[in-house]
Amino acid sequence: MAFVLSACSGGGDSGNAANGGNGGAGAGTGKKQTITVWHGAGGEGGKFLDGLVKEYNDSQSAVQVKLVFVDPNTMVQKLTAAAAGKALPDAGLLMWPQWAGPLKDVILPLDEKIAAEPDKWKDSDFLDNLLDGNVRFGGVTYGFPMETNNLALYYNKKLFAEANVQPPATWDELVAAAQKLTNPSKKQWGIELPTTKGGTLDFIWDTFLWQAGGEYANPEGTDILFNSDAGEQATQLWVDLVNKYKAASIAPPQNGFQTGLIAMTLTGPWSIPGYKAAKLDFGVVPLPAGPSGKATSLGGTNNFIFKSTPEKENAAWDFLTWLASPEISAKFAAGYGSIPVRQSAAEQKAWTDFVASTPEIKVHQDSYAFGKIRPYNLTTYAEISDIVSEHIEAALQNKETPETAMKKAYDESKPLVKTWVTP
Repeated sequence: MAFVLSACSGGGDSGNAANGGNGGAGAGTGKKQTITVWHGAGGEGGKFLDGLVKEYNDSQSAVQVKLVFVDPNTMVQKLTAAAAGKALPDAGLLMWPQWAGPLKDVILPLDEKIAAEPDKWKDSDFLDNLLDGNVRFGGVTYGFPMETNNLALYYNKKLFAEANVQPPATWDELVAAAQKLTNPSKKQWGIELPTTKGGTLDFIWDTFLWQAGGEYANPEGTDILFNSDAGEQATQLWVDLVNKYKAASIAPPQNGFQTGLIAMTLTGPWSIPGYKAAKLDFGVVPLPAGPSGKATSLGGTNNFIFKSTPEKENAAWDFLTWLASPEISAKFAAGYGSIPVRQSAAEQKAWTDFVASTPEIKVHQDSYAFGKIRPYNLTTYAEISDIVSEHIEAALQNKETPETAMKKAYDESKPLVKTWVTP
């Protein structure tokens, strides 16, 4: 989580956000509102967030924000327990989109507040795919996009030069390059693929499904569609890279890309600071195009306000719209090396200066032209994702064929399908 944060939503002047259309969050109460905000940013990410919250707290006298770190791996369980015990925080930062479905009954819809202060929220200012199907379901807006990112191909320039290989632009070129860059005598692998079930595997595999022309689910979230020729093609490519071409390891070495044991990896902008700290000479290019063209998987997190009292809800709205202003969201994106979710934030000096110093980020910014969001219209996406990735792992281990893996994943997932909006 430390480096996968970016920007959020909004529109008004950051310096005056605390005294916006609500007349200040404490208006009418005569006292300062203290709100508790849970978040999942540890390490350096948490320190940066602490600094921003201090800046907000010092900028006005109506609201005091108290941050509480919660491990992202247990966040949804703790929020569910807190809801049952009527002990929810007032807001949540860096909430994964798949958490919204299980929590939708305790998340405050924002449309009335947006209508009352439209200058703080402009749909046209958001990057594509970050509203509908991410924070907006059935026409109801449940949260603020907080940060966003996507996948690209990172490659070791030294290894590429030694093998006289150019960065691949298609699946066929990817396979050819991975083979040339594999050297068993040096225990060097051409490419790193996620091979253990879980969210990372599904996040990356989805991209190959789309590149093959497939879809994970229908737009309504009432059916799953990955059991298709495209699903089999995507899985077969991975199986071949591991088992046929021996260009990817079923158990890749830890930190293999940083140490020069892996020539290519599929990752996002959160990796850039670590690679630079390791003084790795690396390049970044868009993901190679599949049979149906380019695609990349959009990641990121959102902010929610939880239902409580009008005073607490107004205070949370005040804080989140401040955080969402172009100036602050640009500063936020640059501080974490992610992508601003708003076009106006991308025009701020804090962001343009960051791009000038970190040109690799531009590949991710440009890749939004072919980015796609995962099927968060399925409230059970997290459960289905585990099933899909489990069967892809089985295929990589030659325990199932790609065709069998897709069919079993579909059969096990189909009874779990639930949608945000009942047709």
